[in-house]
Amino acid sequence: MHWSISGQEVYRRAVEHMTASSLRVLHAAGDTVADVDRFVAHQANQRILDRVAEQIGVPAQRCIGNVATVGNTGAASIPLALGDACRAEQLQAGHRLLATSFGGGLTWGSAMMTWPHVDVVATEQ
Repeated sequence: MHWSISGQEVYRRAVEHMTASSLRVLHAAGDTVADVDRFVAHQANQRILDRVAEQIGVPAQRCIGNVATVGNTGAASIPLALGDACRAEQLQAGHRLLATSFGGGLTWGSAMMTWPHVDVVATEQ
C-alpha cells in the first residue's frame, strides 16, 4: 500500500494542530496571548509560521524565526531559532515563551515556558 499526502493537506493540518495545541497549552498554563512575550514554532516554512501566529493572535514583532536564513532544519529548528534569537538579544530572562511544533508522523505539541538568564558566549571562526 502506498500512502501520500499533499502539500496543501500538510499545511492545513500543521496550521490547525499547531494553533489548537498552542491555545490548549496557554489555557492549561492559565495564560493568554497577552502573556506571550515571544512565540517560536517549528521552522518548516514561513507561510505556516505566519498563519499560526495570526490565528493565535501573536503580533509579528513577538515571533522568533530563522527559516529564511537556514531553511527547514527538522527537529533542530526551534532550538536553533532560540539560539539565534538569544544571540540577537531578542530573548530576555523572564520572557514568557510559547513554542509549538508539527513534524514527522503528523505529530504536534506545544509548551509554555519562562526564558532563563543565559550568558551568551560568541566565538569567531
